[in-house]
Formats: sequence, C-alpha cells, structure tokens
Amino acid sequence: MPTVTYNGKFYSKAGRIPGFADWRRGREVEMSQDVLNQWRHTLLPLSDFHIEDDWGVDLGSDGIPDEGWTKAAIQTWLLGRGENVPGGYKTKTTLLGMVEGILNPAPVEEAVVEEVVEEPVVEEAVAEDDETEQE
Repeated sequence: MPTVTYNGKFYSKAGRIPGFADWRRGREVEMSQDVLNQWRHTLLPLSDFHIEDDWGVDLGSDGIPDEGWTKAAIQTWLLGRGENVPGGYKTKTTLLGMVEGILNPAPVEEAVVEEVVEEPVVEEAVAEDDETEQE
C-alpha cells in the first residue's frame, strides 16, 4: 500500500483528497493504489511529496508491468520472478523488454534427430562366367 509523506516548506497544506485530513510535514499517510492514482494530480508540486511503494498506474489492470508502472515497481516485479537485473542504468523501456522476454520467451530450436533405419543386407548370387564358354 503506498505511503505519501508531505515534505513541503510549510508546516501544513490543505488536502484535497476526500476522506483524508490536511497534509502535515513529515506525517506518513497510507492510501490505496487506486486512491493515489485517482488523486495524484492534487499532489502538487510533486517535489513536496515523497511516495513510497507506488506501483504507478496499471494501464492493463492485469498486474503485468506496462508503461504506467514506475521503474522501481518493474524492477521489483522482475526480482520477484527470479530475473537477474544487472546493475547500471536501466531505462523503463529496457526493463519492459526484460518483462516481455519473461512473458514471451524466444522459442528454443530443438535438434531434429532423424531415426536411422538399417536396411537388411541382401546378398545376390552373381553368376560367374566360364572362360571356356566364351571362347
């Protein structure tokens, strides 16, 4: 569940999310991902807020990472599937490519082994020519 913390320069800020009180500096507020996605546009300026455990917007509503997910959420999903995410800078597109590789792995070419059928050896009788008959 996402946790939102107000870190603005003022002690408090008027809240616009129904069912939630005004924002107080340093106070953590837990809310569901759906509420956060619906009211994210009210958290302005975004630099005044710290959001933890935010999975972003799931565009497909299927639990599979897509363009709406955050990079951190995609990395967590990959690690949860046992995928090794090497260090270094990774773009969201690179991470989504890794997700695609897990969901749709490249087909493995199987070696085609042809069965060897041994044909029975047939011996044919060869008639020998008599040298005397030819003369």
